[in-house]
Amino acid sequence: MSTTDNKKVFHCKDVGYDCEWHLEGTSEEEMLPVIERHAADVHNLTHFKEEAVQHVRQAIERNSGQTA
Repeated sequence: MSTTDNKKVFHCKDVGYDCEWHLEGTSEEEMLPVIERHAADVHNLTHFKEEAVQHVRQAIERNSGQTA
């Protein structure tokens, strides 16, 4: 496994939704606003509590470095 591959991956289903949407990026800071927008637009979540943000960060961390 390469340590130079900094690709981050988030799958909506990894946080409990029956949703095939996913996002790739280079940092959590880049990805979080896009994930929050998806959550609002598709799942009607208008406010992310810190616990939800941590859950999303953990899902990104689990997926990072894995090959498809």
